[in-house]
Amino acid sequence: MSSLFGDVVNHAVKGIFTGAVPHSNNCEHGMSDADRTALHKNSWRASVSRMQEEFISETGNVQPGDDNIVWDETSYDLEPISDVQLYEKQCKLPPSIATPSHASLIVPKRALIVYNPASGSHQGEKIAQKCEQLLKAGGCEAILIRLLKRGHAEEIIKDYDFTHIDVVGCIGGDGTFHEAINGMMKRKEGSHKAPLAFISGGTGNSFSLELQGGTQISRSVKHILRGLTCPIDVGQVTFPKEDGSEEVIYSFNSMHWGLASKVNVTAEKLRWIGKAFRYTTAAFLELVRGDTTRAKIVLETPEGHVETYDENFCLIICNNIVSAAKGMKMAPFAKINDGLFDLLIIRSSKTTDLMQVFRKVYDGTHINSKEVEYRQVKSYSVIPFKKEDPHKLSTEQDPDIAEEIVDIDGELKGATPFFCKVLPRAVRVIV
Repeated sequence: MSSLFGDVVNHAVKGIFTGAVPHSNNCEHGMSDADRTALHKNSWRASVSRMQEEFISETGNVQPGDDNIVWDETSYDLEPISDVQLYEKQCKLPPSIATPSHASLIVPKRALIVYNPASGSHQGEKIAQKCEQLLKAGGCEAILIRLLKRGHAEEIIKDYDFTHIDVVGCIGGDGTFHEAINGMMKRKEGSHKAPLAFISGGTGNSFSLELQGGTQISRSVKHILRGLTCPIDVGQVTFPKEDGSEEVIYSFNSMHWGLASKVNVTAEKLRWIGKAFRYTTAAFLELVRGDTTRAKIVLETPEGHVETYDENFCLIICNNIVSAAKGMKMAPFAKINDGLFDLLIIRSSKTTDLMQVFRKVYDGTHINSKEVEYRQVKSYSVIPFKKEDPHKLSTEQDPDIAEEIVDIDGELKGATPFFCKVLPRAVRVIV
């Protein structure tokens, strides 16, 4: 979900100025409510369908639901590593890894592979079997576990005995990786944490793309067999609950609040449109609506200074990695192991302003726009003001207010107010 956000907003803004937005039709006069609803649905479908076709022809990007699994890449060879420090000095690590990287080598002999059978257009089973074959050929035994429900990966990784496991491979999209990170972070204190390996199998694979440079199955397995691991930062997101307790969710990739999360919330209400179309439609609706929310935002700078904002905001995007989708540089200065998260704060909700910002995301120059404030932080919090009393701060979650829903790693989890702090180098991953 998170990797779709920039694409659909950018394309939706373009559609607004090319006459693609559905409008009222004179033939609606005298129609029943049911017929009018059907007409609107067909209008949205036709408009968004044209934009999707144009988008695919222009960019070549694969849309959700397409068979985008690339099984092998025989031309891709990984350089063997005998000296990690020398490898780092030669600047051969991925650009989003800061130095010193604290990287180390493992010799993977046994891998636990959890896989989402629905990933990759329901090819998760085949992907898992292919990985097992490739790992075995490389001298690594694979134990396969099929995921049966949402949250299953987190449950397994939280409690599994990793005594004889060298690496945990996760087959799926960013959502599966999100569960794996949460499972690893919630393990009992003192228990062994095995390195995580991300094997692309979903529609959102931004993390794999950034660390491995591609999403091919064989490429991911080659990285596992090479055994180079690096610790990455993880965000600890705390949500206060009505009973005085707290809910903690961990984020490895990105967080969205405001317009960015509202697009996903609205998209969930438009499932009748179809998966590939509803995000673009939702982006249209939210851009035209142009809502802002007054909130108190408190952030801690890299130097440890605390800064407070009390203003109206359109959206906040928090990234641990540079990209948000293929080719997009959402947070161009982000490093996955620098102890910081990169924030994009946007106050204006004008469609023209947002259009200018998102058109520049692909080369990273959007951070120079006057509409964008780019910050690197150790922690930050978002506390919205109650709508019925703009002077009273919200003290409890209200998931019924769409603009307060929070998108964590592409999953709609929790609602403002929340506090997020960076846990430096909290989990090791294969790179």
